[in-house]
Amino acid sequence: MTGPTVGQPRRFCPHCRSASTISAGEALWPAGWSCRGCGTALASANGFTQLAPDLDDVDEGFDREAFRLLAPLEVKHFWFVSRNELLGWLVGRHAASARRVLEVGTGTGFVLKALRDALPRATIAGSELHTQGLLTARERYGDSVELFQMDARRSHIAGALDLIGAFDVLEHIPEDEAVLAEFHRMLAPSGILIATVPQHPWMWSTTDDLAHHQRRYRVGELARKARAAGFEVLHASSFTTLAFPLMVASRLIARAKTVPRTLEEQTQAELVMSPLANSLMLTLARFEHRLRRLGMPMPFGGSQFVVARRGGA
Repeated sequence: MTGPTVGQPRRFCPHCRSASTISAGEALWPAGWSCRGCGTALASANGFTQLAPDLDDVDEGFDREAFRLLAPLEVKHFWFVSRNELLGWLVGRHAASARRVLEVGTGTGFVLKALRDALPRATIAGSELHTQGLLTARERYGDSVELFQMDARRSHIAGALDLIGAFDVLEHIPEDEAVLAEFHRMLAPSGILIATVPQHPWMWSTTDDLAHHQRRYRVGELARKARAAGFEVLHASSFTTLAFPLMVASRLIARAKTVPRTLEEQTQAELVMSPLANSLMLTLARFEHRLRRLGMPMPFGGSQFVVARRGGA
């Protein structure tokens, strides 16, 4: 029996590296999958397939306690809501025909809703380094979305995806350039990557430390790294531009305080807002998005995004 050829969607056994074809309509990593080459079955925890089980219980790149803190705040907080609206627009503009989609670093799964709304006919999956985050995603979506544990540096799949989303993930990983190269391998020819990251190293604060960030990106840095990984950059810009002065003021105030904060205290300080303030900030973010849709450039802001396409066969 011959194996899959280059160009076909493939998965590779994490133990022996033998390849198998990912058929149309099949899950990326079906429950109970075992390798036909070496016979090894993948581990699982909490009902999720694990590709990197040794990292599941390690606070690498992210504090697992943050999932519990973020889940109730994401649903109404202006930043998460407006980012979902931006991402939905980007998907509709650049990847409307995508049929197999993976969000890498899905966390609690909040962004999966934006992907499902933008691509109702697509098969959508979410991966996360920690199954603790996937528990919340499963509560939100049940079996309608495939969820599995994975290290973004070693996906064990190639040529399989029409769209990869990585939303505020790369800044947590020391080897971000290697991850971008991995994304390139994971995508089918002409597949699309959409990624977001925090911007401006000079804005570094306690929040970045507690979030296990490795870096904040310079303007244009993510686009340069994407090109170096073999991508063609289609769209790159900043967002949270109109709210940027308020973000800067908040960071400067935080720097002036010398009392250390726990992750929970920092989350409360950064993300808990009055309903009125939250509503005003969401209105501001939506006005910014109208300007973006009209073609107005956004040269600075608290975050940046890149939309990039894989070339080649």
